[in-house]
Amino acid sequence: MALPFLSDLADILNVEEFAVAANYSRVGGGGDSTFNGVFDNETVPVETGGFTAVHEEQPRFTCRTADLPNLTENDLLSVSGISYLIRAWVHDGTGVTVLQLERV
Repeated sequence: MALPFLSDLADILNVEEFAVAANYSRVGGGGDSTFNGVFDNETVPVETGGFTAVHEEQPRFTCRTADLPNLTENDLLSVSGISYLIRAWVHDGTGVTVLQLERV
């Protein structure tokens, strides 16, 4: 019996629901692909030691782990025409990966 999570994930990663399409490019070329995921760009406070609050964007892209079999740091991800470097990632063990991005 298939886990309900897998069908839920398919719904979440559907561009008609919550997802957007992204273009992935490997450093040095090759391995380019397009896949769906959920993009968010939360603004969080950063401690700078001063009295004025400073905020920083933290762009992230959540997708299927299987879509990124040979992921390496500094690969590129383009979302809605904006390019990001992939700086770090977390595989959560359920087939989902969160990419931590930096705008180029």
